[in-house]
Amino acid sequence: MTSAYDMERLGMGPMATPRQADILLVSGYLSLKTLRRLIYTYEQMSEPRYVVALGSCPINGGIYHDSHAVINQLDQYVPVDVYVAGCMPNTEAVMNGFVDLMEQIKNKSANGWMKYRDNYEWYRQNQIQSLGEVDVHDEFHD
Repeated sequence: MTSAYDMERLGMGPMATPRQADILLVSGYLSLKTLRRLIYTYEQMSEPRYVVALGSCPINGGIYHDSHAVINQLDQYVPVDVYVAGCMPNTEAVMNGFVDLMEQIKNKSANGWMKYRDNYEWYRQNQIQSLGEVDVHDEFHD
């Protein structure tokens, strides 16, 4: 982000570990290998946690939609709170996506993290179907 679109003015900045972050930004296509790591990262984040999907790849696989190694619908594996369309979305669209997320948080309608907790078995079955057993340990598994 450039100075014209400085995210720090919105109170956002990169975090060193998932445990310190509350937004997971997913950009580009997801391979099976990447999806496994994304699930690990998402489950390490503290609640409330939010997912922003950038571009058409996390929505429908983008130009790689017909590849056997690409995940086409991210929201089948982790809940997505905000989608930002485009291939790649322009900077203003990304900023608008963050503003939309902040509005959802303010209105208490950004509840993907609760949906994940409440429907964990459904997400888990989708994860296992695509990846095989996903071995992570957190409050949902014990």
